[in-house]
Amino acid sequence: MNLKHIEAFRAVMLAGSMTAAAKELVTSQPNISRLITQLERETGLLLFQRSGVRLIPTSEGNAFFREVERAYVGLQGLTNAAAQIKNLGTGRLRIAAMPSAGMTLVPHAIQRFQALYPDVTVSLHVNTSGTVNHWTSSQFCDLGVAIYRSEASSSEVELLSRVAAVCVLPADHRLTKKASLRPRDLQGEPFVSLCHGDGTRAQTDEVFERAGVERVMAIEAQYTAICCEMVRCGLGVTLAHPIVAQDFIGPGIAIRPFSPAVMFPIYLLYPPHQPRSHLTQEFVEVLRKTHDDRLAAMERPERGNRLARSR
Repeated sequence: MNLKHIEAFRAVMLAGSMTAAAKELVTSQPNISRLITQLERETGLLLFQRSGVRLIPTSEGNAFFREVERAYVGLQGLTNAAAQIKNLGTGRLRIAAMPSAGMTLVPHAIQRFQALYPDVTVSLHVNTSGTVNHWTSSQFCDLGVAIYRSEASSSEVELLSRVAAVCVLPADHRLTKKASLRPRDLQGEPFVSLCHGDGTRAQTDEVFERAGVERVMAIEAQYTAICCEMVRCGLGVTLAHPIVAQDFIGPGIAIRPFSPAVMFPIYLLYPPHQPRSHLTQEFVEVLRKTHDDRLAAMERPERGNRLARSR
């Protein structure tokens, strides 16, 4: 039994006659008859009853046809999978992201990506940057988004961006009257800080130490997104990545530029010693554009405010 036998049998069952099946398969009726006879001999099944020029499927023929159709469904699945692999890698993308990016930037990029490639399955796994490093280096995920590269990680690393932090304040805070803020403006202010061990925490502390400014270190949190939510609750002020802050702006939150710059990096992590799939490359392009568009959207209102003040 080979594929030609199965194709001939399926064509006869669907077309209703050997003549129609021969036309469908671009062959002759005698060839179809020969293939059916060979299939019956090899399987030991009587697939059709002959009634003049008509073929009537037997119960064995109908049962065998059901199995053939199940097999064809599987083959069609392989065909679709091959098309996805050819066009977009495996047809599935697993992304690992730190919470600050996983709760803000990455979902917006996934929204754009799904609009372009609706048949691709995207899985987003959110955890600490250390775990993101592990998931990527172990090839559990195809792409990682983190604020640092772990020394224990073997992931390949690319810098997505390094942008200056903004100051996030309660909307009714007295400092919202200022167009921009410096360390001395936050003297004595309750400050919601990232926990020790985060690279940006060390940067932030150094900026205030150099300026000789003492903050009230009221609360610490592990993630920038949580710091912003605590600001909304009126627990203090914080410095945050502008894209993270942008997602929290609204009732209860105000954002102001801050200098000197405290830089927030975002790194892209890739599994080691693996070619980057077309699918991963396409998503990274969307992620970069989403990142740049969201930063630009923040800068436009700021330019507008400066123009208004200059008049």
